[in-house]
Amino acid sequence: MGFDIKSPIVIGSCGLTANVENLKKMEAAGAGAVILKSLFEEQITQEMNVNVKVYSANFSGYPEAYNYIQEHTKGQAIEKYIKLIKDAKASLNIPVIASINCITASEWLPFVKTVEESGADGIELNMFILPSDINLSHEDIERLYEDIIHIIKRATSLPISLKISSYFSSLTRFAQKISWMGITNLNIFNRFYQSDINIDTFETVPVDIKSNHHELYNTIRWTAILSEAIRCDLTAGNGVHKPEDVIKLLLAGADTVQVVSVLYDEGVDFIINANNKLKEWMKEKGYSSINQFKGKLSIKDNKNASAFHRVQFMKYYSGIE
Repeated sequence: MGFDIKSPIVIGSCGLTANVENLKKMEAAGAGAVILKSLFEEQITQEMNVNVKVYSANFSGYPEAYNYIQEHTKGQAIEKYIKLIKDAKASLNIPVIASINCITASEWLPFVKTVEESGADGIELNMFILPSDINLSHEDIERLYEDIIHIIKRATSLPISLKISSYFSSLTRFAQKISWMGITNLNIFNRFYQSDINIDTFETVPVDIKSNHHELYNTIRWTAILSEAIRCDLTAGNGVHKPEDVIKLLLAGADTVQVVSVLYDEGVDFIINANNKLKEWMKEKGYSSINQFKGKLSIKDNKNASAFHRVQFMKYYSGIE
């Protein structure tokens, strides 16, 4: 995104990055940049709906009051977020990136300019549209992403990072296409709310939102593939739980590595340990800069790159009955 950072470890958007004291500890531990907790489009909409429901009895027949409540609620949420940006910028020397979790663009145009004026160094668009609507084709869904990028780019001069999932009909083609649209960074992958079923109470219940280490392998695969296909920087995350994982993703072609879940388990000590491991490993291998090995095991330079395209186990388990 054009930043000169001291570490490839970037702290992803989460509850921990909504607190300036936490952010200061992350910087002191050696984080290269921080992405603030996302402001959710649905969050603002829900708050507006709750407020309108509570006060509607008193304002029935007064559409002006209804509109006022909507705008006041939205304004409060945005003002709180802008304060977080300003406080973070006043306290930190590393890049501070605002995060917007959005599914439309219309609500965010005035806000994007305010984010820029508040001093944020960049904007992350955290986007996911569940492909569950039978009336939406994959072209329709991809067009929504493209439209939002176009609109946001016209609204700000800040560098834009787009955070996406792996749920695309042709992920490589789509990632390459949007990388040509002027975003400065692609971030893979975002995480979602997941539900389980309680068979005794007949209820859906949330499952642990934190990643597990096994998810890293899918991230490694797509990092190795996408790093050679896109025309912007690449941030890889999801499943990073060991210091060695940072090195693996850099070898696969990531420019930066995002961590979140492991911070809830180990705190900022993970940042310290991961940076130390990276320095020790580079010294052991004779590297003086990350660029000397970044992408060494991507599909372009890896003689065993075909493994990243393999989806079946036959080669390894064909002799097992």
